[in-house]
Amino acid sequence: MTRAKLIERILRLIYNDQPTDDSSITINLVNEWLNDGIGLAVKKNYADNLQFEGIASINNSFYTTFTNLTITQAEPDLYLVTLPQVPLGIGVTEGVAALQVYQNNLSKAGVPLSTSQSVYQSQIRPIQNKYVYWYEGNKLYIKAGTIITNYKAKVRMISGGASTDLNSELNVPDDYIPVIVEYMKLLIANKQRPIEQANDGVDTPN
Repeated sequence: MTRAKLIERILRLIYNDQPTDDSSITINLVNEWLNDGIGLAVKKNYADNLQFEGIASINNSFYTTFTNLTITQAEPDLYLVTLPQVPLGIGVTEGVAALQVYQNNLSKAGVPLSTSQSVYQSQIRPIQNKYVYWYEGNKLYIKAGTIITNYKAKVRMISGGASTDLNSELNVPDDYIPVIVEYMKLLIANKQRPIEQANDGVDTPN
């Protein structure tokens, strides 16, 4: 299912019909809320896997691989990759599942560090044919003893896909779409809230 198709379903649910061009709840607004709903679906899957299998994990269907990401130098021996979005707060390092630094046929994988481990990363011995990395917000840091700015990064992370492309495939299994739709009912409640008629400092009751 594409983002556009799910957005259309949600808008039809809100308006009980095809929304008009001057609708207050727009496609872009629903698209923004969609990212929040995807986060809830991921956490539900995380909890379900822990309950049913006894292992806290995320289904592969929620992951997206982003390639050709630019690597810049932040400090000596420390490099920076700007991620397409802030990774979801699942587990210690599970928001970003894998990193690969590559150029043509050359490639090295990354070993993730937690926030506490990154504090003493300068004391960690280099791992042969691998880089250590950690992330803060949408910034991913790579510890490297050689210059890698002429390389590119490939990152596999939990993501609903490209939020800027409405025709992109939504990386959410069908059985977790209802979680997103349920969250979107908050938009319905917002639409049904009475509009302020007077600027008198008193809220209109629900």
